[in-house]
Amino acid sequence: MRAFITGIDGFTGRHLVEFLKKKGIRVTGVDLETTRYNRLNLTDREKLFEVLKKTKPDYIFHLASPILRSDRLIDDNLAKNLEVDLFGTVNLLQAASNLTKKPRVLIAGTAAVYKPEEKKPFKENAGLEPATAYGLSKLTQELVCLSLAKSYRLPLIITRSILLIGPHQSPGFVVNDFCRFVAECEAGKEKPVLKTGNLSIKRDFTDVRDGVKAYLSLIKKGKAGEVYNVCSGRVYSIGEVVDWLKKNSLKPFRVLASKKKLRANDPKVITADNTKLRQATGWRPEVSFEESLKDTLNYWRNEIKAR
Repeated sequence: MRAFITGIDGFTGRHLVEFLKKKGIRVTGVDLETTRYNRLNLTDREKLFEVLKKTKPDYIFHLASPILRSDRLIDDNLAKNLEVDLFGTVNLLQAASNLTKKPRVLIAGTAAVYKPEEKKPFKENAGLEPATAYGLSKLTQELVCLSLAKSYRLPLIITRSILLIGPHQSPGFVVNDFCRFVAECEAGKEKPVLKTGNLSIKRDFTDVRDGVKAYLSLIKKGKAGEVYNVCSGRVYSIGEVVDWLKKNSLKPFRVLASKKKLRANDPKVITADNTKLRQATGWRPEVSFEESLKDTLNYWRNEIKAR
């Protein structure tokens, strides 16, 4: 079996590559920053068609998406997000539809498409009304994908994740940033003061290694044209993340509330229902929240030590 991954050198892509190879699946893909695979922007239609025709994948995992987040629905990031989420995705699906053997396609989406006021945990049939440009771009992607997949007769599945965490994540995500702070504090490279926003908000955290297992299970067993929440179903507050880090840090640090860290319209709780995923595939989260934190912290300790 052959798999093609967009965003292959990103946070989730790296973990997916490692997992697929363990399963004996041959892997290739594209990324804007890669030095190991095809460096390609999905808006380059001609080159994308050429790469896919040569690869002839059985599975396509579409992970590529700009990490351009904001608290507003309409801002300068919307057009940049749509460049890949919409136009790049259209190119990808058209290229896939031209292959002799139609591959199964998984679109990695987000729970940011849900209406924040909807009853939680979100179910897949909950109201859709994104509150941010990122969520709006991803919802547009979903609608286009479902329509084109039907037209092209492509077996396509969409996932909605909340927060994937674990080693190798990019800056700008709370667990990753806090773990990096602690590692730098331990190494004497950061003052022992952690500036935080609202510590009471709660999120459904899922280890990325569980996430990629769900992706493979869904691309194999999921029903084409359906949407599945990918989440642990376990909710923790940001304060609990900080408490764990304080207990496990090699050097003490204090916590300072900062108005600059507060985000407008930040929902108090974000969690989703993973029943549909579990019933379709038998998937269960295996990595504990504490193990995710430990591995992320140790990743940053090793990174900083190697510098």
